[in-house]
Amino acid sequence: MDNMTIVVSGSKLEQWNSRLAMVLLPNTIMLFIYIVLGLLGNSAVIYIYKFRFRQSSHDRFFIPYLAGIDAMACVICSSANLIINFNPVLYTNAILCKSFFMLSQFSGSSSALMLTIISVQRFRRICRPFKPKMTLRNKRLSVFCTLLVVFLASIPSLFTTGIAPITNTRLNVTGYVCASVEVMGSNLFPFVYNLVVLTICVGNLFVLCTLYVMIGKSIYGRIKYRKGVKTTAMCDFSSSDGLSESCTRKTSTISVTQSSAIPSSSHRKTCRKMKMAGNRLSVMFLVITVVYIVCFVPTLIVIVWDSLDRNVWLMKSNLEIVGFRSAYSLYIINNIVNPIIYGFFDKALRKEMIAWLSNIC
Repeated sequence: MDNMTIVVSGSKLEQWNSRLAMVLLPNTIMLFIYIVLGLLGNSAVIYIYKFRFRQSSHDRFFIPYLAGIDAMACVICSSANLIINFNPVLYTNAILCKSFFMLSQFSGSSSALMLTIISVQRFRRICRPFKPKMTLRNKRLSVFCTLLVVFLASIPSLFTTGIAPITNTRLNVTGYVCASVEVMGSNLFPFVYNLVVLTICVGNLFVLCTLYVMIGKSIYGRIKYRKGVKTTAMCDFSSSDGLSESCTRKTSTISVTQSSAIPSSSHRKTCRKMKMAGNRLSVMFLVITVVYIVCFVPTLIVIVWDSLDRNVWLMKSNLEIVGFRSAYSLYIINNIVNPIIYGFFDKALRKEMIAWLSNIC
């Protein structure tokens, strides 16, 4: 009788798992698409920035690293969610659960903190132009420290995550999910750790928003100033000592001879183009950050909701289940669209991309 009960219970569990896996099929298809698009787009960005650009740019230093992290996040996070979709209530491999959860947290957090490092660099360049800039050594060190800190911070998730039972009262059957579990018979450590991670996530969002608001205001002010004062430079010409030009703008005075007037004008145009390119890259990183926030906030809400009650999405309607799981993996879109944003704002990348694709085709 007991054996018969186990067989019936196992049959119910497999049927429950199969039904949920079928319901999650639209999200499963999307996750496969995420992997393909994320790998292709970010790999192309890494190749062009590393091997086709003839001169390295300090402004673009972080882009290949961010693209590499995004590619890793697309593969790892999408794969982790695919395993859940195939085994929504039959997740019994604890090692797989712990490993993928830690790697997902590492890759996702690395991408987020890399955006923060970039925002600090753009803030120093745009809002504090006369202060010392980040050297190449400091940039490399910041990337290394970011990855190291995130990796160390992700290690506790190996202990706070595992296989947890979940009961369907209507079917009278117990399934198993990859979720937060007790540590040494207590929920205190997982609760504190998850609270710290949540606080860091919210704090990171606040820092990103604050820095880019200041960057945006600075860029807007410069654009407004250039439009309003195109003719504010007052030039006095005199021929007493061989045609010299004296130009005054604000509080600085520049005197040049006629022979050097043309190179000076060319130099000013070059500087203006460099500043516009720098502003365009700052706006590009601003858009990337906005997309990250838009994609991550729904995921953050769902994670908090799920941590309070792991049964929350299993007892909903089919549409609600798909919506819940889609929101859970929505943050991956940020890692996919970044190459599109690079191509839209960076003319040099777009030009090299077109040339590269033309050679291939």
